[in-house]
Amino acid sequence: MSGFRLLDIVKFFLPLLPEVEFPDEQISFDERVVFTIASGILFLFGQLPIYGLVANAQFKIEDPFFNFRSIFAMEKGTLLELGLLPVITSAFLWQLAAGLRLINVNLGLRSDRELYQTGQKLTSFVLSFVYAAGFIYSGYFDSAIRGYDPISDSTPYGWYVFIFVQISTWSIFVTLLIEIFDKGYAFGSGILCFLTLQTATRFIAEFLGIEIYPVANSNKSESYGAFINFTRNLSFNLNSLASNVLNSFSRLNLPNLTQFYVTLLSILAVIYFQNCRIELPIRSTKVRGMNNVYPIRLLYTGALPILFAYTILINLQIFGYFVYVTLQNTKTSSFIISLLAKFKLDSYSNNLGLTSGFLYYFTNSTSLFNTLLSPIRTVVYASTVIVLSSWFADKWSYMSGSAPKDISKTFKEQGISISGKRDISITKELGRVIPVAAVSGAFILAALAISGDLLGGLGKGASAVIGVSSAFGVLEEFMMEYQQTGGNSQFTQAFGGL
Repeated sequence: MSGFRLLDIVKFFLPLLPEVEFPDEQISFDERVVFTIASGILFLFGQLPIYGLVANAQFKIEDPFFNFRSIFAMEKGTLLELGLLPVITSAFLWQLAAGLRLINVNLGLRSDRELYQTGQKLTSFVLSFVYAAGFIYSGYFDSAIRGYDPISDSTPYGWYVFIFVQISTWSIFVTLLIEIFDKGYAFGSGILCFLTLQTATRFIAEFLGIEIYPVANSNKSESYGAFINFTRNLSFNLNSLASNVLNSFSRLNLPNLTQFYVTLLSILAVIYFQNCRIELPIRSTKVRGMNNVYPIRLLYTGALPILFAYTILINLQIFGYFVYVTLQNTKTSSFIISLLAKFKLDSYSNNLGLTSGFLYYFTNSTSLFNTLLSPIRTVVYASTVIVLSSWFADKWSYMSGSAPKDISKTFKEQGISISGKRDISITKELGRVIPVAAVSGAFILAALAISGDLLGGLGKGASAVIGVSSAFGVLEEFMMEYQQTGGNSQFTQAFGGL
């Protein structure tokens, strides 16, 4: 490649950015297992609380993003305040730029691939700083900063800086953990692996968590786990029993049983659709009598289209909220502000819910009742998720090198042909199946995620869809690597002796 490219700007930052080096030799199966487990454990340490906030800060913070937190592993009041949002947003920005030919890059060249990955990492770092600074500027942490009264005290710049350093530094650390996966030290994609891990741990904790937390603006306390809270509050008094059952299915300050069942049904549905596929009969043109099948799954693009759609929505909400706060601070007309958004604080859960404005139509409902009361919002929100998911699924195969012509080229190089088809018609046959599978699979997963949202799942259904789909991808790579080792693994021998 000759001439100057936009990608070459990244070269100036190479000496300044921390980097995980490519392995000098092939990583063994056992080593990849160790790297995968160790990275997952380190990631979970991000659930430690931010130093400088009051105890149980998650119940003091007025949260405008509660609808999307579970999808991006964003844990309120912890080091994972930003979750995986910066690195996911960065990855999609660069993938779209490369796939739509907005940047000139040849991922087949190691030098270009390194620049591309460095560009993703740099963008993730910048987004971490922007998000962290925006959260602090908006007053997001003000109600939870230790020893600070927003009404009477002066601005706590020292605490602001300290909080900014903590959440942005941890976000950078998470980006480097993900780079360990991208450089081939661990199984699968780091982003998808961490989303799977977060979904699994959250699912168990939100059902069986035994911690007891105080309820905001009341003298009551409730168990974190939805099932534990339900059994703890059982009573033989019919009036209190009905109230407790309703609370167990509808509370917003802590996980509820509606979210649990939405998550469980989403998991079962994804497992079912994961097994739906079309098998094309193939044969070898080099070895006579060697026949097999080439499976094309219904969920051809996995969970990436859904993750892309929700990434667009949460960034719209976050930057929209920053603009909303800026307009308020500059004493802009209340009418103009109301066109953008209008928030209402729920004193029970301390969530800032949208009640009107442009941003209102791009958030999910907190219950089925609210869904039925807002048909226009429901249609706009559902249509946005489905359209974005379907569009990305249609483009993704061409961006990722899994388009019909790419697979046809691989078939030709490996001496494979579709039974009953000539070589020149393989691309046409694959083109008849793959785009339909990609878009249909994305549509089905989007419909599952939306159904959970509209029932009051608050993103739990979407996180389950993404997490389970991602788990299958990680598991497939794990099993493929295991089979290549012939079962000769120290972990296999260790567990086999138990």
